[in-house]
Formats: sequence, structure tokens, C-alpha cells
Amino acid sequence: MLDFSMFETYEGLIFDMDGTLINTMPSHKKAWDRVGIELGYPLDGNIMYELGGAPVGTIAMEMMKRSDMPMDLLEQVLKLKQQYGIELIMKHATLLPAFDVVKFFLNKKPMALGTGSHRNVVEMLLNKFELHHYFNAVVAAEDVKNHKPAPDTFLRCAKLCGLNPKNCIVFEDADLGVESALKAKMDVFDVRINKLITYRTR
Repeated sequence: MLDFSMFETYEGLIFDMDGTLINTMPSHKKAWDRVGIELGYPLDGNIMYELGGAPVGTIAMEMMKRSDMPMDLLEQVLKLKQQYGIELIMKHATLLPAFDVVKFFLNKKPMALGTGSHRNVVEMLLNKFELHHYFNAVVAAEDVKNHKPAPDTFLRCAKLCGLNPKNCIVFEDADLGVESALKAKMDVFDVRINKLITYRTR
């Protein structure tokens, strides 16, 4: 079991959502695969894992590029992805072990959610799992100009919580998210390997 005492020295905790706090990634992959099948192009849902933390538009354009899908279908791709994605995640999403950290530090430290997902999906999931009261701030894709691996998402989380970024730790499951946190001069806990990465050593 994870020793939560290793996070006691931080003033605030920031969590990525998809793949870190909530297990949505398999549902998102299935949604991408379904979009490809419907439109007749071999979209590779695994590209989503390469670009974890990036907004859906960025992921869509990269998938379309690799499958030689015409870019004039982008709007249709995004519409279908949203439809299938919401249907699948609302049915299959579950909380991940990082939620135990959130529960432990409730009312002990400021906490924020920083995600590349769009606000409507974030709100649906927060409502589904009744998570609103755990977080002092929620930053979604629409709230920043530059997305992961830029540091903007996590810097905004810290700002909204009134915290110095250097005194925050980010929980992440994707390379782009880890890079984003380190650029923000925050330490990172990589939930894929249960390892602490400090910005001072990178």
C-alpha cells in the first residue's frame, strides 16, 4: 500500500483526471476505434496513449494524419468521438487508486484537478462520482491557451489554490503530463510506476 506520508511536505496536491484519478482511457480508446470504423478509416486508438494529456482536437488530428483521413472530416470525427466517448465513460469509468490519496488529504491540504478534457466531460464525471467537494480548483481544456506538455494547466491550478508551484506535487499517468509538471517546477508522482520524480533532478 502507498505511504501517504511522502506527500505530507507539499502544500498542495494536483491530480490529472483521465488515467490518473478516473479510469476512462479504455473507454476513450474504444470510442476512437468506433469512430474509425464508422467513417471507414483505420484510426488507431493507441495514439491516444502517446498523446495522453493533450486536448481531443490534437489527438484527433494526429490520428487522422496517420490514417490518411481527410482533415475536412475533423468536425465529424470530433462530434462522433464526443458522442461515443461520453456514452462509454459514463457506463464503464471507475475510480483509480489515486482517489485514496484524495480522500486522505480532504480538508488537510488544497487540492486541484488539472486535465486536458473538456469542461462538459469533466463535469459529468465529477457529478457521476460526487467529487466536486474534494477540489479547491478544476482546470479543464478550455481554461488554458497552451496544453500539456506546456505547464499552463498545472500553473493555473496552483494559482487558483493560492499556492507556490514549487510547493505542489502533481499526480500523473502520461509522459506529456509529467513533462508539463516538471516545466511548472513541480514534483510529480507517476502513478504508472508509483515513483516520485522531482523537478530539481531533471
